[in-house]
Amino acid sequence: MPPKQSLSMSWLLQYLRPVKWRLTLLLFILLISIALQLINPQIVQRFIDQATGSGTISSLLALAGLYLGVAVLNQLFTVSLDYLGNDVAWRSTNRIRASLLKHTLRLDMRFHNRKTPGEMIERIDGDVTHMSNFFGMFIVQIVGSFVLLTGILGYMFIYSLPIAATMTAFTCLSVGVMFAIRNLGVKASQAERQANASLFGLIEERISGIEDVQANGGVPRLMNRYHRAMRSVFRSGLKAWMLRVTPWNVTVVLFTISVTAVLLISVRLYLHGQITLGTLFLFFQYTQMLNDPIEQLGNQMQEFQKAKSGMLRSRELLSLQSEIKEGDEDELPEGPLSVCFEQVNFSYNEDLRVLHDISFELKPGERLGVVGRTGSGKSSISRLLLRLYNIDNGAIRVGGVDIRSLRLEALYRRVGMVTQDVQLFDGTLRDNLTLFNPDLSDEEVFETTERLGLRPWIDAMPHGLDTHLSAGGASLSAGEAQLFALTRVFLTKPSLVILDEPSSRLDAATEATLQTAVDQLLERCTGIIIAHRISTLDNVDKIMVLREGRLIEFGMREALAHNPSSEYFRLLQTDRQEELA
Repeated sequence: MPPKQSLSMSWLLQYLRPVKWRLTLLLFILLISIALQLINPQIVQRFIDQATGSGTISSLLALAGLYLGVAVLNQLFTVSLDYLGNDVAWRSTNRIRASLLKHTLRLDMRFHNRKTPGEMIERIDGDVTHMSNFFGMFIVQIVGSFVLLTGILGYMFIYSLPIAATMTAFTCLSVGVMFAIRNLGVKASQAERQANASLFGLIEERISGIEDVQANGGVPRLMNRYHRAMRSVFRSGLKAWMLRVTPWNVTVVLFTISVTAVLLISVRLYLHGQITLGTLFLFFQYTQMLNDPIEQLGNQMQEFQKAKSGMLRSRELLSLQSEIKEGDEDELPEGPLSVCFEQVNFSYNEDLRVLHDISFELKPGERLGVVGRTGSGKSSISRLLLRLYNIDNGAIRVGGVDIRSLRLEALYRRVGMVTQDVQLFDGTLRDNLTLFNPDLSDEEVFETTERLGLRPWIDAMPHGLDTHLSAGGASLSAGEAQLFALTRVFLTKPSLVILDEPSSRLDAATEATLQTAVDQLLERCTGIIIAHRISTLDNVDKIMVLREGRLIEFGMREALAHNPSSEYFRLLQTDRQEELA
């Protein structure tokens, strides 16, 4: 097993390879910039020596012009380095964000049930942003600092061995100390990131439930929890910052000692006539320049600790594996699909089983109505059919194929689902209907919406299919939302459709319109309708009654509806009495 550090580098290199040519250009400009930084103090040295000696005005002006030209050129290269450094950082870290998002979207629902959207935003964006800050100047400041240090020390060995030895000792000691304590603040930085993630999760959770918070007078209690979360963020952030700045504080002390020693040696050499005034200035300038890369290394050590905490958290997220393992099969039979449950048991957690030995079969093209009280397991059946969760034991077959042997994409391509809650995304009306599928033409969209009764609503929009919709769905009525969801499913041309209580929030007139659309949708596929109202199941072929996760009745609807001893018959009578009341 390779050491953790090499694993980190190999993990990072996969995101840096696509920008390797930009990195090459960055290094080339960096070397030129460092050379210019080393040249300028020597120009000043000659200027001072000539100004205090026998230099002419023209030679002094030439040196001044050269100094100005080198300084301007160096500034241009510095701007280029900043631009390229940030360009490389954002290109590489955006790929990390994409990998994290894609991986997160593929994780199973058990994971997503434990994580709030606010926390996941912080994990995918917040952690990576700290990595971006580090990458943005890593090449420029880390690599550049070492090259500049080498250049300065190389020059000093040419001019004065005692001063070079002093500066080398300071440099080695400073770099050694920083390297030794480079991970000092990593764990504290991880705790800081987690505190921030918890805070964002709290804010997102409460804002999404703002109606309940306001209606029940929960604002003061919410603010109390917010202040507690902020206190945790402050304390963890303060601890992390104090640990991160320790390497920098150490180098400040060492630099002060080094500068004092170099100045004392330089003044002594000047007083003994061994160096000129210009050389004395050169020693001083190089000593000051020596501080810049050391200080940059110290700053980057802080950024490194924050970045490493982000890397560790990102790799931890990427290392999580979904419990839903894809199969290898990619094909299902053409046309409507059969459905078969064979002694299926399922639980969301180990302590409470939700479904007990569920077994039933639907032939291709049949319609099944599923009824039962709240918590009887109706929605769990739909989630299992889409493999949002794994079953505990048993088997589920669609089109005669065990869904565990199918690729998820192959399953989702043929199975559609409509739920009570319809999500709108920030985008055009067309994007929301097609779920950003560019292969669906406007003609297909218009034909489908015409059949489902949604076309008049689209025509009333100011820009038709190009009308921009905001996320959340506040611009849709309950009926429009359900027709919207049906249109989405209709456009995918599924072979099996699951309708999870689609009419539970609708009035009778809107429900009738929706039922017409549902009947059209189910003409060409197998259908499973999870019903809130029994009256919506008049057109199904079979009925399944669930109670406390157990299948207590399954059969043809007509037979059960006319059998006074059946559970479905009793539910029908109760439903009719409620309507008359």
